[in-house]
Amino acid sequence: MKIKHILLVLVIGLLVIGVSGCRLPASTPPVTTPTEGEGGFPVPGDGTETMGLFETIATQTAAALAEGETGQVTNTPEPPTATMAPAQTQPVVTVPTNTPPPAVVPTAAPIEVPSSYTLQKGEFPYCIARRFDIHPIDLLSANGLSISSTTYPGRELRIPQNAREWPGDTALHDHPATYTVRANDTIYSIACYYGDVDPMAIAAANDISSPYNVTSGQTLQIP
Repeated sequence: MKIKHILLVLVIGLLVIGVSGCRLPASTPPVTTPTEGEGGFPVPGDGTETMGLFETIATQTAAALAEGETGQVTNTPEPPTATMAPAQTQPVVTVPTNTPPPAVVPTAAPIEVPSSYTLQKGEFPYCIARRFDIHPIDLLSANGLSISSTTYPGRELRIPQNAREWPGDTALHDHPATYTVRANDTIYSIACYYGDVDPMAIAAANDISSPYNVTSGQTLQIP
């Protein structure tokens, strides 16, 4: 019984001590003033929240990087711009072409009017009158011929010196020119084809000698 009474007293005493301890005010820790480290950063353990500390450090670090020692913003220089060299123009080379010079056609000399003329193959009185710039009626009258008269090669005609001029242009076709000989052509008939061309001038321009023959398909220079 004594032991039980002793244990009961101890338990009651412990309860009293515990109740008294709970009623005493808790001791207030001393208030410390937070201090700043180098560069204005707060010292860890001064009561600042951990996330706030990290945000402050990040903000101050970014500001320090953006500012130089003088506090001015440093401009990053732009990279140099590459300059393209102007393209070189290739010189244009002109290749000369071997163009043959145009054929030179000799110019016919003025036709001298003879006092008489013998008809050749392919000629007739009207052709002779045109060639010598004589009126055809005057030529026919001087030789006792009419419009319906027939003449042949070898007939000699008298050429009047005081006759009237041919009525109109004595040329039948343009010249100088080239002419391709056809069947039965002679230098005399070709001269009559052009009207005011001397057959001897055609022979001289084409180096044709007596008897002044030409062949079909031959090309002649007409002065």
